[in-house]
Amino acid sequence: MRKSQKGFTLIELVMVIVILGILAAVAIPKYIDLSSQANVASANGIFGAVQSAAAINFANNRVNNTSNYITNATQLVSAMTTTPSGWTVGAMTLTNTAYPTYVITVSSAETATAPAVVTKSGF
Repeated sequence: MRKSQKGFTLIELVMVIVILGILAAVAIPKYIDLSSQANVASANGIFGAVQSAAAINFANNRVNNTSNYITNATQLVSAMTTTPSGWTVGAMTLTNTAYPTYVITVSSAETATAPAVVTKSGF
């Protein structure tokens, strides 16, 4: 009597490799798309922080009867206490250095009755 051998046949191993190749071919484009979505989400997060800084500065001016108005991007970033990592400050804009299509602009200066208006482009 022969001993029963255990293991996979060559056809089974080739089929597993083919299936793994197909899965990899489908997964790689999805991964690349996720990284671009992550970049947009990160830029949107910075935009939200910028809007919050403008709103908090406006509320502080109203409550304390001060006139520390945001009229440009430099004042906006100083209201945030720090420049967001990977962003540069221009006269009226914050621009992402890694993805320069993402730009946040102070499109309207703060007044005694209205907060600074901040807009985004390239997102």
